Formats: sequence, structure tokens, C-alpha cells
Amino acid sequence: MVQERLSMFKVLEVLEERYGKGEESVRRIARTVGISRPTVAKYLSMAKELGICHWPLREESRDRERLRSALYPESQETTAQSGALIPDWNEVEKELTQRKKSGVTRWLLWKEYRESHPEGLGYSQFCALYKEHLKNRDLRLHIPHAPGQELYVDYSGPKILIEPPGGKPQWVSLFVAVMGRSSYTFACATPDMKSASWIEGHRKTFEYMGGVPVVVIPDRPKTAIVSQCRVEPRLHRAFREMGRHYNVEVHAARSKKPRDKGSVENGVLNAQRSLMAPLRHRKFVSIEDLNAALLDQLAIFNRKPFQGRTDSRWTIFVEEDQPALGPLPAEPFETQDWVKSTVHIDYHIDLGRFYYSVPYRLVGEVVDVRITARTVEIFYREERVASHPRNANSRERFKTVRDHMPPHHKGYLDQSQELFLKQAAEVGSSVVAFFEKIFESRRYPPLAYRSCQGILSLRKSYPDRLNAACGRALALRSFSYATVLGILKNGMENGASVEPRSSPVAHENVRGTEYFAEAVEPPPFITKKNKKEGGKKETNEEKGKSEKGKAATSPFSGEDTGTENTVCS
Repeated sequence: MVQERLSMFKVLEVLEERYGKGEESVRRIARTVGISRPTVAKYLSMAKELGICHWPLREESRDRERLRSALYPESQETTAQSGALIPDWNEVEKELTQRKKSGVTRWLLWKEYRESHPEGLGYSQFCALYKEHLKNRDLRLHIPHAPGQELYVDYSGPKILIEPPGGKPQWVSLFVAVMGRSSYTFACATPDMKSASWIEGHRKTFEYMGGVPVVVIPDRPKTAIVSQCRVEPRLHRAFREMGRHYNVEVHAARSKKPRDKGSVENGVLNAQRSLMAPLRHRKFVSIEDLNAALLDQLAIFNRKPFQGRTDSRWTIFVEEDQPALGPLPAEPFETQDWVKSTVHIDYHIDLGRFYYSVPYRLVGEVVDVRITARTVEIFYREERVASHPRNANSRERFKTVRDHMPPHHKGYLDQSQELFLKQAAEVGSSVVAFFEKIFESRRYPPLAYRSCQGILSLRKSYPDRLNAACGRALALRSFSYATVLGILKNGMENGASVEPRSSPVAHENVRGTEYFAEAVEPPPFITKKNKKEGGKKETNEEKGKSEKGKAATSPFSGEDTGTENTVCS
């Protein structure tokens, strides 16, 4: 085992008792100093060999250094004199830290070292020298905190179960904030760890403390930090906007350096032990119920005196932190979230199956969307191009602004009976009357719109004849686009008409115009099956009549019996 060093003060005390006070008995010196007699004799002998047989020391600093070098030689120098090879302690530390999960231990590294150097260090000496190496590698710095300056924030580890009656259970997260100076703590439950919940936790913290600190120091969650740059990490846009609103700086802690935010790490532990542990047997039906219970526990925890002290987190906060906090803004920051979205071909963006319009020229572009509890704002290249009230009606999922539409879409939606009648009035009264008849004859408005639109398009080819053509179609009582087009093509709008051809055959089945002038009841509907069966029956009857007729006129019938008999005889 490596022998523990004796304090240098003990050695000097031995010299003082022997040479300063004239004490010659080693036994008495050992009893006075509190060490063994052999140790006293050993150190007196070494001092005599160095020529230090006086008190006080003549050259104090030089004599002390000589005593230290002679009595306590450095371990590595002694090892080097013995010829043992010193391991590379940096490599040993790397093996132990980076491969900790693989089961690498100091004992394993020492065994590998002794296999290569059988005359090397013993295990106890190996561990002692490695410990000396770590002394200057793991130093702790106490950071003083100015009043009202730093606020440390983080999420606590285990989630909390919410069990609403008759509803689905929900796991919620615990947001924790701790002031650096007083360790004054705030905690609240949030539905998740997304950006909106993260910002909501900060807003509640500022309201609970009644002011704003100088800087907020978070860990590096994705809701706070977008790019994990070691020197200048880029903040999440919503988090940055919140900082501007409350006039607070954001300084992210270093990655994997929990000591940079020791206050909140300790606060997270306290949140579990002092806040949630007393509530472990209680069932919560909502987040509001849980947050109300947390406020009661926070009042007890913050007013509890520190161990071995008379003051508490609350007293230090009220006396030092709170007066140094900045004022809250007039309006609280509206919780918001920033997302990116691509404009669809119908010039709308999709936000959770709710659709909001943007100018049609941005189809296919990627836009930034700021979502709050009440509004949806859309930005393209840092310029706001659209703003909508937040939609919550699942039956009307589209929010469309007319100005965002292309011209032909506006024209389609503007179609109405009044609009077409107005356009018809610009052509003539006959066109108006004709359109009115079209609207009366159509039960589905878009069919009437298409007919009217087609007739109005004839103005390009027949600008001066369209009104007369519609008048002629009214006289013919034929209210269709094809009728008007036929009249215009054949020049029939002025009353000229083509005489119908006379029927070349006079027959009772040829119908005249009188037949079409009156309503004629259509013949009964005959199916193919009925027609086939009826035809078959009629054929059989006719066949029977024909057979009877043949029998009556046959040369072998009863009327000619005599003749037939005569012939036969």
C-alpha cells in the first residue's frame, strides 16, 4: 500500500520541540506531537543528515524545500528511479470514460499494463498515481450569481399520469425553473415538450415570479436550439420571439455539461423529491388539477429553511432577486409555434387538416407559418403574405381569401343569375328574356350558367345578330345554346325559315305537324320479353287461323269429299 504522507507541520513541530525548546526525550516529543516514537526518531535522523539541527530555521524557504525533498520524494520520481515505466494517464482516462459502458475498469487496464511491463507499477500504486493525475482534471468552479440575473430552465425526467374520468389517460411533462441566486423554484405541468408548451412554461414562470430575469439558461432541447453550434447556437424562432417580447437574453448551456446549470439540475431533483413524491398517491383528473397541487407544494418547499440555516429560498428571493427583476410587459406573450409548409396546387397550406390560403403565385413554394392560439400568419422570405383567424370548425376546414385567387377562379365563383342577366342586358332585351327562360328550365344552376356563358360567347362571332337570334329562339320555344347557334349559322334570326319538305308518300303512319302540336300520350312501355311473348302468342293464333283456312280450302277437305272419293275410287 502507498504510505500516507505525514503533514509537514508535524515535522516542523518535532524540530521545534527538539531544538527550540531543548527537549531531548524522543518519548516526550512523540507524546506532545501525537506521533509514534520511531517516526520521531526517523525524522530527527534525516534532519541531522541534512544539517538542520537548529530552530528556528535559518533559511526557512530553502530548509523547508530540502526537508520536503528528503522526507517526501515525489511518487513519480521514486518510480522513475526504480525503473518502472509510467503509463500514459491520458490514454487511461480515455479508456475509462469513453468505453465505460463496455465494462472497462482500472483493474483490467492495470492487468494489460503488467502483461506488457512485468516489472511495472503495482495495482495500488497504479490507482494512486491515476488519482493524482485526475486532481487537476476535475476541478470545480463556484460561480457567483448576481441578484435577478440567471434563470435556469429544464424538463424533469419522469412523466406524470393524468386520468380524466371517462377519458383516455395522458402522460404530461414537468417544466422546472430555478433562480440562480436564491434557488427559488417554479414547476408546472405541460401537455408535452413541444415549442408551444416550452414557451408556455416560461410565461407562467415570469408571472409566478412577478418579473423577468436578465438571462434564461436552458439546456439544448430542439424546442429551444435549432443548430447545435458549440459557440453560437441558433435559437428556435418562437423562442427567440419570446425573448424579444420579454426583453430577456437566452444563453444555452454547453452540451453534456450539467455543471453549467447545476442549479436547475438540483432543482429537477428537488421537483421529484419535494414536489411530486408527496403527491404520488393522488390521482389527477386534469393538468389544471395537477398544477394547482404543484402550487401548494411550491409554497411549502420555497419557504422551507435551508439545512443548517435560518433563511429560505423565499426570503432570499424577496430580499435580493425580486427587486432586481425586470418588469413584465403589458401583454403576455401569446404562445406560438413556427413550422414550414409547402403551398399546395390549390394555393392553400395544410395545418393539421385545416387549410389556409396564400397568394396563388406562391404555389409550390415553402413558407414559414407562425401559429398562435388565435391566428395563423404566413411568411415568405421574411415578409408576411397572409393572415387568418385560427380555424377550429371541422366542418369548414378551408379558409380562403378572395384576393389570393387567380382571376379565372374569381370569375367562376362570381357566376350568378343576376350577373348573367346584367351581361344579357348589355346585348338586348331578347337575350334577357331568353336567359330567364333558361333559368326557369334548369334545376341545377351550373347548367344554366354554362348555357348562358356559351350564348354570350357568340358575341365575338355575331356581335349584331345575337339579340335577334334569341328573339327567334323564343318564338320557336326552344331554349338552348344549340338553337341559337343554328339560327345564327343559317341566318334565320330575321324570320326567314326553311320550308319543310312535303311527304312523298301519303300513309296513315306518317304524322303531320298537328301530331306534335298537341300532347300525345305515349304508347305503353313494352319490354323485350313482353314483346317476344306477345309476338309468339300472336304467331300461334295466326298459325291456327292459317291452318283452319288451309283446311277449308284443301282439296282433301269435307267440301270436296265426293270428288276426292271419286278420284280415290
